[in-house]
Amino acid sequence: MAFRAGHTFSTDISFSQDTLLEITPDDVCHWMNFRAFGDANPAEDAKPVNARASTLEYAKKAISSFMPRRTVPWDPIRNEGNPTRSETVNAVIKKVKRCEVRREGVQSAARRPIEYGEFLNLLDQVHTGNGKGSLKYLVCAVLTMQWHLIARIDDMMKLKFDSFSCSIHHPGSLICQLRWSKNISEERDAPEQIVLGSMDPRLCALLNLAIHVEMTDKAALSPFVFGNPQDGDRVVRRFLQDVFEGTDFHKLKAGNLGTHSMRKGAATYGSRTGLPKDYVNRRGRWRTRKSVVDVYIDNTQPYPDAIAAGVLAGPLGPCCYVLKDGVQVVTNDLLVKHVGPALKEAVGEEMARVLALPLLWAALVPRGSFDYEIIPAALKRRIIQAYLGVGGKEDVNVVERVPIHVVGDGAQLQLVEVHDNAGENGVLDRQNGGLTADSTRKEFASIHSQLFSLQRQTANC
Repeated sequence: MAFRAGHTFSTDISFSQDTLLEITPDDVCHWMNFRAFGDANPAEDAKPVNARASTLEYAKKAISSFMPRRTVPWDPIRNEGNPTRSETVNAVIKKVKRCEVRREGVQSAARRPIEYGEFLNLLDQVHTGNGKGSLKYLVCAVLTMQWHLIARIDDMMKLKFDSFSCSIHHPGSLICQLRWSKNISEERDAPEQIVLGSMDPRLCALLNLAIHVEMTDKAALSPFVFGNPQDGDRVVRRFLQDVFEGTDFHKLKAGNLGTHSMRKGAATYGSRTGLPKDYVNRRGRWRTRKSVVDVYIDNTQPYPDAIAAGVLAGPLGPCCYVLKDGVQVVTNDLLVKHVGPALKEAVGEEMARVLALPLLWAALVPRGSFDYEIIPAALKRRIIQAYLGVGGKEDVNVVERVPIHVVGDGAQLQLVEVHDNAGENGVLDRQNGGLTADSTRKEFASIHSQLFSLQRQTANC
């Protein structure tokens, strides 16, 4: 309105409906041209050096919200309707887009998807963040959970402990419902989604979540998993900005990186590894056009969701943490009261037991097994002391990471445990089954057992 009138208005002014109805598509086009080209009537060879098409599209949407007839397309014959919904306005935006493709416009400031190699480099830099205290464990937990759920940073900051629950059918995994998200406006938009462990400790959402909770002062624990929901994202953004600007972080390609790069990167990584677009869309909870049949289909789809979760666990694949057969010294009391006491306070005994197993495994991993610290030294000492106190042996890791393969058996999700000896005796264990597998499924498990063994050998080289 200031551009049209030729003078400024106070911020609290309210325009009448008659005044708003006087706005035409030409007025909108002139303003957009001035905003992008610096001239209300630019020449044919003018370049949009002041604004991008995305800026104009956002402005178009904002102007449209004030129009009295915002739902009515512009009628050029009767000269009425919503002036932003006209062909001339769209033509201006298209012209700016063509210039951007030819690198004749404003350089994009959007955050690009982070590459998988860059994401691992980022996690390494966060793990080795000297002087950051317990903040680096919070950031690791945020990043791995955000990647695993293809979520936004705001989703993570609003994530509550009561959003998690233990999986009834698949022990060793968790169920999460992101109830607060940009694209969630009703209960049907918040499906139950599985959270799996990863054979790569850097990517393991379960392990990093458990470390974060145990390293957080009990007085600082709140209903929210990652602390302050109002400005906690600013802390993460500042932390990441320091890493991205550091000399030890190496970009694989040009472009800006930020917190939203994780969501874009996870979606891109899933698509590149062969996930169907619909699976990525479901895992990321993007809004889709709804039809009548969507009312009758349950929004929780375990198999597509678990397939996506397994892919996002990284090339080494997903896993579950289980006690080795014959272990007697590790009891629920040890896991809940001594390995994960803070977990018990935050999520209860049942979930604490699930998350305590990754902690116990990490504490008993021999020093030097990985070229990075997978668990804080102070937490490692505390867990080992408790373990030795009940008669355990430090040189024996009683927790085993079992690779799992996601299989759909009819309408039921199956998480197939792939043991190293599956190829020898043909035994196929399942987390939720006790079902007898046929010979084809046994051969399938044997092949994947060999595949996982090769992957682990390659990773350790």
